[in-house]
Amino acid sequence: MKLLRMLVLSVGLSSLGCATMAPYGAVGMRVESNVPDATVWVDDILVGNVRDWSRDGKHIRSGFHRIEVRHSGYYSFFKEVELPEGAQAIVNAQLRPTVE
Repeated sequence: MKLLRMLVLSVGLSSLGCATMAPYGAVGMRVESNVPDATVWVDDILVGNVRDWSRDGKHIRSGFHRIEVRHSGYYSFFKEVELPEGAQAIVNAQLRPTVE
């Protein structure tokens, strides 16, 4: 009986690890920047701010994407990426202040 409980517990714990895996056809992506309040755009769609994307990252579909990081008072950062299914990506967007 004790062996059965240990087996059930180990199967239950191992399934918890599966919950953090990327969904089918998705890519794990993090965005890091020197301006944490900057907004993150994927394919010209606002998807959040750097703070949300820098901690644990998010999942996006695999394929070609245009990543943009914007903040007023800074030049925007652009990056075009081709992300294969199951990949992990980190975009490091160092924003430079605009000249006034």
